[in-house]
Amino acid sequence: MLKIITIDVDELTVSQIPDKVIRDCMRNSANYTHVRGRRFFKFLIHGNMLDSRYLPVYASKIRTFIEQTPELPVDHLNLEQACRIFLNHLCQENTLRYEAVRSNYYNIISFSQFVGPKKKISAITRDDIIGYLNHLEIEHGYSPNSKVAVLTTLRRFFGFFVSQKLIKHNPTGNIRIKKVKKIDKTAFSEEELTLILTAAYLNYQQYENIVTVDSILTLKRWLAARDWAIICLLICTGLRSKEIASLKTDSIDFRERVIKIEGKGDNTYRIRERIIPLTEPVALSAVEIYLKLRPASIFDHLFLSARIEPLKTCGFAKVIKNMKKKLFPQKRLTITQIRKSFVSLCAQKGIDDQVLRKIMGHSTLATTMRYYLTVREQYLKEVWEKNNPLLYFSKREFEEWTI
Repeated sequence: MLKIITIDVDELTVSQIPDKVIRDCMRNSANYTHVRGRRFFKFLIHGNMLDSRYLPVYASKIRTFIEQTPELPVDHLNLEQACRIFLNHLCQENTLRYEAVRSNYYNIISFSQFVGPKKKISAITRDDIIGYLNHLEIEHGYSPNSKVAVLTTLRRFFGFFVSQKLIKHNPTGNIRIKKVKKIDKTAFSEEELTLILTAAYLNYQQYENIVTVDSILTLKRWLAARDWAIICLLICTGLRSKEIASLKTDSIDFRERVIKIEGKGDNTYRIRERIIPLTEPVALSAVEIYLKLRPASIFDHLFLSARIEPLKTCGFAKVIKNMKKKLFPQKRLTITQIRKSFVSLCAQKGIDDQVLRKIMGHSTLATTMRYYLTVREQYLKEVWEKNNPLLYFSKREFEEWTI
């Protein structure tokens, strides 16, 4: 099956495979033989037949960049050195998500390249930052909301060095950008969400009673069960994409019928944990069926990809995209839209705003009320238009007045 470096792997036991052969295959290589070997050895690792130390270690740009951090902060730091010190500080905080660190990395590096990486951090002025924000708007088409995100990162960056007394003042202190707050009022109805749930279950049902040793059918079966469980959790709990991606196999307590979520952080990007009820039988049964069919893996993430690795946020988006093509080709369907639809249904059913805030994981009640009042107003307007007691009278009078 596999012949690597003139060695026929089929003729050897797992313990006799040379260490060099395994490590050569695990390196990133476009060689077709190495790609097949890497898949084969990953299969052995997930089946606990091979040591997990052979899994390739992902060396990110951020980690490579931080490795050049100076040992001790010195006076007259330039921007490049300051970036390394600040990112090393962020990575040492275990409560920060990798996505937050990556966002800070790209924003700071982009600013450093615009101003000049060798420029002293103490020489950065308010005009440099305003010029950079104008550059983002003119050259890259940044919206006010995007500029606010960049400014928040820069304010935190310079604030760190002010707290370390390496610079005297924060040059971003007097810069203000008006953030445009827009809330999409469109939401899917309860019937449309039920249609999505039904379609996901029917996709799994065609493999439900199939018992076969065929690896392709087995793969399709547990992937269909996975997609059904994903859609059930999104619709029944209103999770964010990063929240559902961070779920572990022990995040759901089936006896107490609750789910533990690592939610979105505050302005410092710190993770906030919350526990919300999961009482819908369809969601509980979907997750239970998926866990029974889920292949064994060394990863404890709840949802896995076809390669038996943690499913990324783009994988969840692909599940929703496939459902959109099948059911609503002309509509916009995303995980965020499902979350907004969940809020809309909760508001229509009269759930208290404080309870809804805890379920949604909002830091303040004002954030919840922006969604809550919007969908409530839309719902009340629709009810009034259909049940207005003066509807017939108004129509008749209008016809008389226009004649």
